[in-house]
Amino acid sequence: MIRILAALLVSLAAHPQQLETFDAVWKTVADKHWNPKHLESLPGGGSWESLREPYRQRVQAAANQSEVRTILREMISKIGKSHYAIAGLEMKGNSAMRQGGGTSPGFRVGLVEGRVVVTGLNPKFTQVALGWELKAVDGTPILTKIEVAETLQTGLRLHQMLQNQISGFAGESLSYDFVLPGGLKKKVTLKMPERDGSSGFGFVQGVNVQREFALLGKNKDVGYFRLDMFLDVVRVLPQFEQAIQTCAKCKGFIIDLRGNPGGVAVMANAMAGWFVKDAGVKLGTMYQRGVDLDFAVIPRLNGFGGPLAVLVDSASASTSEILAGGLQDLKRACIFGARTAGAALPSVIETLPNGDLFQFAVANYVSESGRELEGVGVKPDLEVAHTRAALRAQRDLPIEAAINWVYANPSVALRR
Repeated sequence: MIRILAALLVSLAAHPQQLETFDAVWKTVADKHWNPKHLESLPGGGSWESLREPYRQRVQAAANQSEVRTILREMISKIGKSHYAIAGLEMKGNSAMRQGGGTSPGFRVGLVEGRVVVTGLNPKFTQVALGWELKAVDGTPILTKIEVAETLQTGLRLHQMLQNQISGFAGESLSYDFVLPGGLKKKVTLKMPERDGSSGFGFVQGVNVQREFALLGKNKDVGYFRLDMFLDVVRVLPQFEQAIQTCAKCKGFIIDLRGNPGGVAVMANAMAGWFVKDAGVKLGTMYQRGVDLDFAVIPRLNGFGGPLAVLVDSASASTSEILAGGLQDLKRACIFGARTAGAALPSVIETLPNGDLFQFAVANYVSESGRELEGVGVKPDLEVAHTRAALRAQRDLPIEAAINWVYANPSVALRR
């Protein structure tokens, strides 16, 4: 009896905080959604106002914070836009990293022709090869399906799920079961690398931002810079600048944003500045309620004026789409790969009264040509995808296509 009364008192004590949390979520959307008319007629029917009382009553009757979180997630899903999410305490800080990544094992995987295979390797990584099929991590079979309705953003969710499964804590050892070309099975045990100075943004904290610069092509005269998240600003931007300077005499330059879900939006402006010569150019406009902000590009001295290729795929989202779509509109870059995720809304993240994190969109992004990329994505100028046969032959077809385009278009230069 005492236990029951204690549990009841805890439940009653929690309700005010949970109702305060509900009110914070509902009011934040009502006050900060960039288009009030969208809230008057939601995609699934009804209005944001009509959701208030039914969902508030459900929160009031909820047994615990986890249940409240589920109810709130259901409510914000009715908005029908990207960049609305609620993360619980278990997703904060380093405790999130077993689910949210943290350190890469040295390779990347993707779903190619229905199989999870190695699609990318960090420089000097030799324990695994392109095209190997991954079957399990620490004895747990790799998951390849997401139990949600198929949308343009399914590719983004699948990519994140796969990378999460193969990633781990710094210093942790994980075993990977592969099937090699020809059917040979091989188990590889890898120790997750130590962090080289972790970075974070919102839900994702303590992450090693993977980046890579290389000189590719038959004469090592095509610059290549891969970035897997737009984070770690103070180190990534100087490294990108160094890559541009190293490539002053290159035939062309490639920016690889495949699998990059976004991050700090202003990094797109900064990176674009190395490829644009005229002032007054922008990647697009961010429309907030009553305020319009341009993604202005500030040209840099000694920028790169040769052919520029950008690689994207279905897991390229947010800031990746702003950079790729903006450069495409400016006719400054040729885009290769697959249509992007169509999750291009600028957002912020705040802490709720109950301690959870709430991510919400505050603006709509429209590219320079007037395209809304949310729910549409960036369509490549040349669609090209991995094949299992090519990967087993240690060939990355999108990179090859970009290099070939660079060599075939030596006269492509700064147009802005």
